[in-house]
Amino acid sequence: MKSKKLHITMLSDSHNSTHDAIMPEIPTDMISVLIHAGDFSFTGKLTEIQDFIAWMSDQPHEHKLWIPGNHELSLEDFPYNIEVIDNESGATCIHNKEIEINGIKIFGSSMTPEFSNWAFMQSKTQAERYWRNAPDEVDLLVTHGPPRGILDENRAGEPCGCPSLLNYVERVKPKVHCFGHIHESYGSYTNEDTLFYNVSTMNRDYEIANDPVVIEW
Repeated sequence: MKSKKLHITMLSDSHNSTHDAIMPEIPTDMISVLIHAGDFSFTGKLTEIQDFIAWMSDQPHEHKLWIPGNHELSLEDFPYNIEVIDNESGATCIHNKEIEINGIKIFGSSMTPEFSNWAFMQSKTQAERYWRNAPDEVDLLVTHGPPRGILDENRAGEPCGCPSLLNYVERVKPKVHCFGHIHESYGSYTNEDTLFYNVSTMNRDYEIANDPVVIEW
């Protein structure tokens, strides 16, 4: 019997917006997966966590995956909040975690290059070590930030992605890599090995401007 296709909905950088009006319909003949690639809040305060739990709980997808972003300050300071979100929402945080769905190997990471005093950030040396030791076999990579030079330009046209993440992607060659963080670079890009998606739903002015991205696997 042939395995069902996966219907994967991807978004990030919703910053306390529920997206109820723009969530796409789910086909009944596919396995549904929802991925939130971080920055569901502004600072990760309790009321924002509760709103995210309520929103995630309402989503009907069979598999609900998420990672924190740099705005989720309280989740870095108090990691037990991650467990609370998973337990109360039915979702799974895949930060630093490998999982498999329907034979597809998935890995997630919240880490981004240092910028101001936000959460889940690494120095250049830390990033080199981190990505050197990340899993070697990944089909779907979920990160909060982009790799260097791919859908990573800010409003000033400056690249903000992680060079070590780019090296990792070029070595491991995931089929799909989704991320957000840099609102201005929403969109898609492909090379001969990987489909890249910046799935930021808000623009640089923190206004909802982009739909979640849907793919079939």
